[in-house]
Amino acid sequence: MTNPVLKVRGLCKHFPVGGKQFVNAVNHVDLNISPGETLGMVGESGSGKSTIGRVILRLSEPTEGSIEFNGQDITHLPKSKVRPLRRDMQMVFQDPWSALNPRMRIRDLIAEPIKLHMPLSRSERHDRTEDLARRVNLSTSFLNRTPANLSGGQLQRVCIARAIATDPKLIVLDEPTSSLDLSVRAGILELLAEIREETKAAMLFISHDLGTVRMISDRIAVLYLGEVVEQGQAEALFETPAHPYTQALLSAHLPADPRIKVTRHVLGGEVPSPIALPPGCKFHTRCPVAIDRCSSVVPGTLTVPTGQEARCLRIPDGGNIIQRKEIA
Repeated sequence: MTNPVLKVRGLCKHFPVGGKQFVNAVNHVDLNISPGETLGMVGESGSGKSTIGRVILRLSEPTEGSIEFNGQDITHLPKSKVRPLRRDMQMVFQDPWSALNPRMRIRDLIAEPIKLHMPLSRSERHDRTEDLARRVNLSTSFLNRTPANLSGGQLQRVCIARAIATDPKLIVLDEPTSSLDLSVRAGILELLAEIREETKAAMLFISHDLGTVRMISDRIAVLYLGEVVEQGQAEALFETPAHPYTQALLSAHLPADPRIKVTRHVLGGEVPSPIALPPGCKFHTRCPVAIDRCSSVVPGTLTVPTGQEARCLRIPDGGNIIQRKEIA
């Protein structure tokens, strides 16, 4: 079995908000990503997706838990020792306009990580920069322009070129297509699939777009209040979601064909404050199938027959399935 590029265990991230209070942004998360694999991560806004991506790359310090990258524990490495690892750990941010220096030429933006992390001559950097531009289907005629002269899709291709410039083993993609229209989004997804096939890089793909996540991911992790409530193979998770929150989340996805009848699982109540997490199962305050035990017992991780791992007390008795309500 191939060793994972990334292995995360018990990861927590808490942000102080004054006094003895903390925002519990990430809570005891376990993740594995193997070479050439894409792990999709979904959840509501504020569920901790982007925070996990930043903590994994040590752009933000973890509160608890461990992060193992390429067989090395990097959880508490000093920044001076993390810096050499940046060549193998890259990130593509959500907003390409704010991720790129508006005063630099596209050529220099793509060449910057090469200059920082690879011992190449000026002419070699020049050649590699042009190769990278062609690799992400960006005309080399754009290389002498500044970001203001490119479209959003072209700028995101620049960001991807920067991310793959040093042949990284892990790429975290934080909502890389959310600001793009559908036609441009399709081109970016095709590009990412090609890059993964060519480089065998492990990818963490963070997104709100369930259709996109299903298309690009091998496995999917579902987050609620900073906790992974379900994780498994993409098709199995979409076809037979085990956790009630996953069922409700997936029911919000609209099919492309308007003639298809859809079901909705409308959740009551509000998402609890991450400063004062509820006891027991964190989802019990909104869960339509919760029982008394759910408010006091923390659920463990169970493997369901279709292969997913889910955290729900109702799985053993079969009460985890929300009754479907068809909407025309």
